[in-house]
Amino acid sequence: MLKRLISFLLIAVTLICTLCSCGGDDDISLVMPIADDPMCLDPQIASTREAKLIINNCYEGLVRLNAENKIVSGVAESWTVSSDGLVYTFKLREDTNWQLLKSFKGVLEDENYLENFKTKVTAYDFLFGLRRAVDKITDSPDAELLYCIKNAQKIHSGEADKSTLGVVAKDESTLVITLERANPDFLRILTLPLCMPCNEDFFNATHAKYGLGLKYTFCNGPFYLARWAEDNSLVIYRNEGYVGAEKVKPTAVYFNVNGDEESVITKLKQLTYHSAFISDEGAYSLADNKKVNCSAIENEVKGLAFNCSDKILHNEKLRQALMILTEPEKIEKPENALAGAKGIIPDCCLFTDKTYRESAGALYTIKYDEKAALELWNQGLKELEAESVTIKIICKEEYAAQMQKLIQVWQQVFSTTIVARVEILEEDAIDTAIKNDAYQIALTEITASTANPTDVLEIFTSENAKNIFNYISEGYDKLYESILTSYAGDDILSGLRTAEQMLINSAVFCPLFTYGDYIAIGKDATDFAPSSALESVCFINGGLD
Repeated sequence: MLKRLISFLLIAVTLICTLCSCGGDDDISLVMPIADDPMCLDPQIASTREAKLIINNCYEGLVRLNAENKIVSGVAESWTVSSDGLVYTFKLREDTNWQLLKSFKGVLEDENYLENFKTKVTAYDFLFGLRRAVDKITDSPDAELLYCIKNAQKIHSGEADKSTLGVVAKDESTLVITLERANPDFLRILTLPLCMPCNEDFFNATHAKYGLGLKYTFCNGPFYLARWAEDNSLVIYRNEGYVGAEKVKPTAVYFNVNGDEESVITKLKQLTYHSAFISDEGAYSLADNKKVNCSAIENEVKGLAFNCSDKILHNEKLRQALMILTEPEKIEKPENALAGAKGIIPDCCLFTDKTYRESAGALYTIKYDEKAALELWNQGLKELEAESVTIKIICKEEYAAQMQKLIQVWQQVFSTTIVARVEILEEDAIDTAIKNDAYQIALTEITASTANPTDVLEIFTSENAKNIFNYISEGYDKLYESILTSYAGDDILSGLRTAEQMLINSAVFCPLFTYGDYIAIGKDATDFAPSSALESVCFINGGLD
C-alpha cells in the first residue's frame, strides 16, 4: 500500500512539473523512462545502461565528451600532455563542489556537516577514484581500460599496492597521470564513469554502501540525485553550484522505471515522456508520428556466426571456403537494416574523438573466388575423411530468402559434396540453439553496449562467456591481451584492426548488415545529446519548445 502511495505521489509530481515546464529556461522538467532500477550508482563499478545514464549526468570527470564526441573541459579547466604522450598534467577548477544533501544526516557523523564538510572537488578525489577503479577489491568491470596507466595492471592483478599507481595529486588543484605506454584514446577513457572522482571521506562514511541509495550517493556533476524510489523512479535536480563548460538548462529530470515498451510508446505519443530508448520495432511504430523523432545508433552488426566447435565446422578450411563464396554486397539488404557492415566492430564505437570505423577504415573482405573456395573445401573434406557434409543455417523468416540464395551459390560450386538448407526459427529458438551450441551457422548479431572497441573484441576470446562462436585461438587471445597491456600509440589502433581482420580470415563471423538501437525524442524536446553507443543521454542543454 505504501509503495502504491509513493508511486502515485511521484507520478503526480512528475505530471505537475511537466505541465509547468513551459515557464522558460529556469523551469524545465524532463521525463524519461528507464527499463530497470539502476541498483547501484557507484561510478567505479557501474555496468548497466541505467546506472551510466544517471552517473553521466550527476558526476563530472576531468574531461567530458560534447555532443560531437569532442573532448571538452570538465573539472579540469586545462591540461597538458608531454611530447612522448606519457605524462598528463591537469589543472583543476577552483570552484567545483560536491553537492551536500540533508539526507546525508546519519551517514556523516558530524551533526554540523552542512557547515563543516569540505565540498571542494580536488585532485585527491580523482586520485582516490582512480585507485579504486584499478583496485582488485573494487572489481570494476572496466578496469582493463586503465592498464595504460603506470602500474595499473600490476595493482589490478594483486602484484602491486594501489599507492604505486602512476597518479599523483601535487596539490588540491593539480593532478598528474603517468602512463606506462602512450595511448591516443586516453582522454576519451577519462570521460567514462570509472574515472569519476570519489571523495574518500564520504566513501568511508558509507561503510561499503557507496552508491547504494540516495543518502550514499555524492554528486559533483551538472545534476545531483534528489530522489530514488526503488523500482519506481529517480529524480535528478540541476546543481545550482555547477561550474562547467556549459550552463545547465533543465531544472529536473525524472526517470520512471518502465520496462513495457508498449506503454513507453504510448507515453511518447502523449508527450508524457520526452525521450526514451526503444527497439527498432518501436521506432517503426513511431515512423509516421508527427510528435516524436527517432534516431538510430548503429550499435549492432548482424552476420553469419560459425560454430567453431561443430563436428564439421571446427575445420577452419571448410569455414573459409564458405566465407569466400559469401559476398555481403550481393546479399539483398533487409528493409529494416541501416546499412551494409564495414567490419565486425559496430559504427558506434569510438577511438579518440572519432568513430572507430573512421580511424580504422573498413575491413578487407575475403574476395569471392570459386577456385580458391573449392580447393579449401576439398582439403577440409579430406581432413575430415568425408565425401560430403550437411550444413544448416538457422535464421528468422524475414531473412530466409537471402540465406536460400546464398546456399544455392554454395551448392553450385561444391556440387554433391554439400547438402545445405535453411531452417526458419523464432528469435527465442535461435537464441536457445546458440546457447546450447546446437547450431552450425546462425544469422545473429553482435551488439556493442559501450563505445569501447575492445569490449566487442573481448567477446571472441577463448574464456569469454559471450563467445557463442566457441572460437578458441591462443594467437587471438595473445593479440587481444597485447592490445590491452603492451601496445602503445598507433600500434593500439593497428592491433584492434588486426584482431578484427583475424576473425574474418578465420571465418568466425561474417558481418553483413548494421542495425541499431533507437532513441525517441519528442518534438517539443530540444538539445538532448545521446552518447555514441546510447549508454546515456546528456541533459545539460535539454529544453522544451
